Amino acid sequence: MRILIVYTTRYGTTEKAVGLVKKLLGERGHEVEVRRVKENPSPSGYDLVILSAPVYRDGPHWDLMEWVERHREELEEVPKAFFLVAVYLAGSVFMGKLHGGIAYAQPLVEAFEVPPFYGTLIGGEIDPDKLSDEDRKKMVRFYAVLGEKLEKKSLFSEKDVEAFVRRALLYYDWFGRHFKRGEVEKAKNFDFMEKVRELERLMG
Repeated sequence: MRILIVYTTRYGTTEKAVGLVKKLLGERGHEVEVRRVKENPSPSGYDLVILSAPVYRDGPHWDLMEWVERHREELEEVPKAFFLVAVYLAGSVFMGKLHGGIAYAQPLVEAFEVPPFYGTLIGGEIDPDKLSDEDRKKMVRFYAVLGEKLEKKSLFSEKDVEAFVRRALLYYDWFGRHFKRGEVEKAKNFDFMEKVRELERLMG
């Protein structure tokens, strides 16, 4: 399978995760090309496109979203999966609205007529000493809203990256390959629980 990984990074954690995803996919025999959004790669001609970016201002970094907008028509023709990197993975309801957690991905999911077939969050890393003055001020305010203090921490886990690769490939095989314009109807009758029972039978 030909796979394109398109990403942007701000302080390097997303790039580290992307490198591991490429390695794991390559070990499984897939042809993988990794490109940064600033290179403006075309998503045409691939079997799968994986999108990745850090969470910034309650959504995927704008560099990725701008690339998605430039190539949206092409992206409707290819199955897509994504992972976002965040340092606050828990979700909550604040003033009646969803915040945090997978809600960070809503702008990316809603950008398409045919949405990504799979996506998740991966823990990021934060070091206040490496943040720009502007980002540090914003993060101090963000953690103050949570009732916490901004401090150095890492939620990054290689196991979470490995889980993303396993599930992305599994779900692509089950139904994700049809998540593109003109084929998504083929996936509408997919029975997840029947697939689970099938796996249970195969496992004995």
